[in-house]
Amino acid sequence: MEAAEVQLATTNKEELPLLDLFTRLREAGLPLGIDEYRLILEALQKGFGTTNQEALAELCRTLWVKSKDEEHLFNYHFQQVMSASSTNSAFTSTSPEKLDSSDTKTTKPTSQPEPEQVENTPASVPVSSELIEVEDEMQVAEAVQFTTNSFDEIAENRFTETDEYFPVTRRQMKQSWRHLRRFVRQGLPTEFDVEATIERIGQQGMLLEPVMVPSRVNRTELQLLIDQKGSMVPFHALSQRLADTALRGGRLGKTGIYYFHNCPTKYIYRDTVRQKAEAVSDFLAQLRPECSAVLIFSDAGAARGGYSLERLELTEKFLYQLKQRVRYIAWVNPMATERWFGTTAGEIARLVPMFELSRQGLDSAIDVLRGRQVMLHN
Repeated sequence: MEAAEVQLATTNKEELPLLDLFTRLREAGLPLGIDEYRLILEALQKGFGTTNQEALAELCRTLWVKSKDEEHLFNYHFQQVMSASSTNSAFTSTSPEKLDSSDTKTTKPTSQPEPEQVENTPASVPVSSELIEVEDEMQVAEAVQFTTNSFDEIAENRFTETDEYFPVTRRQMKQSWRHLRRFVRQGLPTEFDVEATIERIGQQGMLLEPVMVPSRVNRTELQLLIDQKGSMVPFHALSQRLADTALRGGRLGKTGIYYFHNCPTKYIYRDTVRQKAEAVSDFLAQLRPECSAVLIFSDAGAARGGYSLERLELTEKFLYQLKQRVRYIAWVNPMATERWFGTTAGEIARLVPMFELSRQGLDSAIDVLRGRQVMLHN
């Protein structure tokens, strides 16, 4: 089957991809706004979710669904929209004769599946021959507003332009980072030590001078390694938030942000476009075992549901080198835990404490970096 692409029509607001599905889900109660819709468009434009109907469903679930109840609602409405896609001008099929010749099952009518099921046949995929990018972001906002004009109460309560739709809000991230502390007293003695002063009075029988001690400072040095490009494209905004909150709200002794693709091998990078390279050997050499902590943010192959022996071996080698330099390493995965099974992520989770990205997952990862607990997923 040829790779399918979703067409973004710019001539009519109602022809934007998945707008009908997006509107149905909002009306059903999912807390979706402009940012969620814009994110799905960006992912489609990068080629994600365009190979078949199941891939499209998985992309939507990853970006829009946050619970089992929401997943049930999504599955039902997704199937409803897909069954009606033949009459939707936003989605058109390409080369139907090629599809018929490659899979004879697509020429036969099939009964409508149950709401929980998603058909994964080429003929049921809403596809087109090209993808037209949205140049005017206001068109997206206007389209979303246009579809909910008749639902003023829903729009008032649920429609928002905030960017706080991620599984962890910006405020929650800052709070979590502030728990990453390893205090030591350092510098000139500027703080009054009450207990030591009382003890000295008991020894000398009088107060000659108070006991002063240096102030406590957080010596934790966080190194945040972020997987960039490839299957991580839908999570770029999320990884940027992790980096921003660690730098500006973490109150850490030192924070370093590095980027890589799939696995650090010879180089890691200080910028998202991977132009400012630093040798992995140099990165490892500057780590300080007594205060460095490393957090890795990557789907580890779970986003595409694949297993790569090469990626696993390269990651295992890097983690081995890393463990020679630091005691505390944790991994945060943007994909839910149940999505790791049978993928490279499931194997990597046996090598290093790995947690899904949620408030609880981020807090657990930080506990590992503090030396509080170590938990491996088997």
